[in-house]
Amino acid sequence: MRLMILAALIPLAACGNGSDDTPGITGTGSGNARSFAVGDFTGVELAGSDNVDVRVGAAFSVRAEGDPKVLERLRIRKVGETLRIDRRKDAGFHWSKGDAIKVYVTMPRIASASVAGSGDMAVDRVEGQKFDASVAGSGKLGLAAVAVDAAEMNIAGSGTLRAAGRAKRLEVNIAGSGDIDAPRLAAASAEVSIAGSGNVRATVNGPAEISMMGSGDVDLGPNARCKTSKMGSGNVRCG
Repeated sequence: MRLMILAALIPLAACGNGSDDTPGITGTGSGNARSFAVGDFTGVELAGSDNVDVRVGAAFSVRAEGDPKVLERLRIRKVGETLRIDRRKDAGFHWSKGDAIKVYVTMPRIASASVAGSGDMAVDRVEGQKFDASVAGSGKLGLAAVAVDAAEMNIAGSGTLRAAGRAKRLEVNIAGSGDIDAPRLAAASAEVSIAGSGNVRATVNGPAEISMMGSGDVDLGPNARCKTSKMGSGNVRCG
């Protein structure tokens, strides 16, 4: 089963408050809004409980809105080609979902998106040869319009990944109770691996390989031609 990548995602879910003391990019602005001068990234990574809205546009832009005290602890960094969003480590401050702020990201192209923790991320448009999406923890990731040659989607934990659009090849990996809910995502072929009680819904118009261990369910629609290896009580629906 293709679950090695999920083992690397699980520790990330515990890093929502900043796993190191690396300083972030200094924001400009006052009150309940900040802007961050950063560009030339192709991926977005969220760690923690904040909310991120990603839109594809002509120029790079990163801005945040929320409680001024919380904004002061927001950390925006560029790590390689990835924009990383989390909080500065602060032993004297306790976070809650009510402290969440909203980060708005505009970029010309997005090749990867990941959520670690309980935050939410929404991406309006994904295009290109390959796109990688991952959720570690209880967060949510939504992909409104996908048009790629290859899409890889990974969940470690109880999170949810929703997607619509099309992909020539779809690879799905779930470790835990998370769900990939993508009945409006059409793929020409697919590979699905589940370890746990997670569920997968997608539309596959061609061959699909399914490997299951646990009680999760897979529904790939009436046109999928499935080859299934199964251990446990999970159900598979194909053509």
